[in-house]
Amino acid sequence: MNELKVGLLTLLAIASLVIVSLKITSNQAGFGEYVTYRAILNDATGIYEKSTIKVAGIVAGRIKAIELAGSQAVVTFEVLKSIKITQFSILRIKTIGFLGDKYLDIYLGDPNAPRLEEGQYVKVEGGAGFEQLGKNAADVLADVKEISQAIKEALYDKDRKNMIKGIMDDARAFAENAKDVSVSLKNIISGNEGRLNDTIQNLQKVAEQLAYETDRYADGSLMNDMEGVKPILANVREATDDLRSIMSDVKSGKGTVGKLLRDEEVVDQVNETLAGVNRLVNRINNFKTDLSIYTGYNTEFGGRTDLNIDIVPSPERFFKLGVVLSDYGPINEEETTTFTSTNGGSETTVNEREIDESQFKFNVQIGRKIGNWGLRAGLIETTGGVGFDYHLPEYGNTNFLEIFDYQEDAGPNIRFGTEFRIWNVFHTKLMAEDIASKSGDQSYVISAGLKFTDDDLAALIGVLAN
Repeated sequence: MNELKVGLLTLLAIASLVIVSLKITSNQAGFGEYVTYRAILNDATGIYEKSTIKVAGIVAGRIKAIELAGSQAVVTFEVLKSIKITQFSILRIKTIGFLGDKYLDIYLGDPNAPRLEEGQYVKVEGGAGFEQLGKNAADVLADVKEISQAIKEALYDKDRKNMIKGIMDDARAFAENAKDVSVSLKNIISGNEGRLNDTIQNLQKVAEQLAYETDRYADGSLMNDMEGVKPILANVREATDDLRSIMSDVKSGKGTVGKLLRDEEVVDQVNETLAGVNRLVNRINNFKTDLSIYTGYNTEFGGRTDLNIDIVPSPERFFKLGVVLSDYGPINEEETTTFTSTNGGSETTVNEREIDESQFKFNVQIGRKIGNWGLRAGLIETTGGVGFDYHLPEYGNTNFLEIFDYQEDAGPNIRFGTEFRIWNVFHTKLMAEDIASKSGDQSYVISAGLKFTDDDLAALIGVLAN
């Protein structure tokens, strides 16, 4: 019964945190009435069922289903009825942080427009994020490469006649522009001779003052104080030399900037690097994690607590890691022989038996999902075995069959179970143990627990962090 008490206490504590997080974060999943809409996405990478729908950064709905229609993805989602979706509303794909998960955000638009009817399609606008930034940078580098190539071809064009003709055309156009400018100047000067004379006199005064300040022999001039001017001139000369050296290195193709402008291979390598970063970001975004904890009672062996983590790197593959706290399992016995002596000198043999009854068992499994079916193999409660799953996500139900071996003389244990979502993150699980046993060792387990997705964990961690 200790295992059951520990599990119930843990479950109660986590349930309390879940309820508080739902209230604080205004996570309305499971509360209120919803209206269902649809949207068409060209790329649904990183978007999964049950992902959140946000308005102004606040959770306002969730994704119900994602279906493939030709080369596009049709997303069916539901939004709280209290939020008015109109024909001017826009759906955007956004990311959380540098390598965070993706989610859908709705810009409501004109609040005075009529509500969009249920089942209609909402307009979609391409989102922004590190992935899009990488694509834009790659496009910019490609444009730089094309411009550099065009300049190179223009500079080394062998057809000199066309180049000379272009120069002559430019010179003719310049002459015509100069003629127009001279006519404009003539019009400006006419009637403004007095003002021009005043301007020329003022310029003459400025020139005289500048000549005085730059005369090293004039008393009180700036150049006369050479000790004050020398540091300024030295800094200017040093800066000029540095700039000349940098420009020389760039022209010769030295350094990162020089190679980027002169070496086409560097541009290609940068493009490949950005493409690799995009692939890495997509791969990390595709990782999903489900955490579940159950505690319950076995009719033959007492309390039982399960903690499992499902890691889903792609929709068709997953890994299951977990630990089970229960009295049900293998019992290791060791028999040792010791010798003791009596007062008369005779020896007596004593046999001692030690029983190691481990309460902790571990799950380490790898699995593959095909449609609603799942197949997994590995360690099931510290013994080798296989498992078969059948998922009904629309009903929040999972049925499973596991075959594994605890003891050689007892044969394989066949376990059948079913799991239901009661409400939100609260689930229940029923299991029948050793159903194929011929000796009547069948037992049954009823459990209740919590099951979290990535979005649920993010909300819970946010509450704990604050």
